[in-house]
Amino acid sequence: MPQFPIDRYLLPETPIEVPDGFTEVRQSLTAGLPHRVELGAGVHAVLILPTGLARQWLTTDPLAVVSTSADDLTPRPAPPATPRASALVGRVPLRLVVRQGTRILGSVPLAAGLRRVCPDAGTPVDSAGPAPVAVEVVVLAWLLHAGTVRGSGDYGSTLTVAWRPADRAVDTFGPPPINEFVWRRRPPAQRVESELGPGRLRYRYLLDKKMRRVLR
Repeated sequence: MPQFPIDRYLLPETPIEVPDGFTEVRQSLTAGLPHRVELGAGVHAVLILPTGLARQWLTTDPLAVVSTSADDLTPRPAPPATPRASALVGRVPLRLVVRQGTRILGSVPLAAGLRRVCPDAGTPVDSAGPAPVAVEVVVLAWLLHAGTVRGSGDYGSTLTVAWRPADRAVDTFGPPPINEFVWRRRPPAQRVESELGPGRLRYRYLLDKKMRRVLR
């Protein structure tokens, strides 16, 4: 059976394992933020946290948890016993900016189990510079304390990611997309359609053939 199109958006299994062919990188965040992570092939990632709330971090307990991957691995996370350092801003926008030298290849938000290719197909290519190196990044785990946001020091903050050169084609294939005009001619009782946001992925399902088809 072909993979359901929104599987990659669902809650990942725990614990998250390193996919085959990926190199795991685990680092302690002792130098504060932003933090540079060397991936390989001339590519590195920079962990950043754009908040604009300097006073909040200066008055927060350095060991207070700002963000952790454990929240993503809990279907219904219970409210923490003690207030988080990020309580005023909700989920903090942690992200990895993937770069080749000074060229930005892409941005990967920290979400447990998220896989992203940088640069993606929609990223413009600078013809004057060297050809970009495509890499695939997987976010495995992280733990960020308020002291790390303020500056350098060993507060127990860590980051674990995995990467590989994105130089291979996919090894899984689904059925061909349904032609839009053919799908519309099917009786309404034999078709189901879902759309993930305006202009986004459409999922079309023919009930009579018991086959899922994707139409972009």
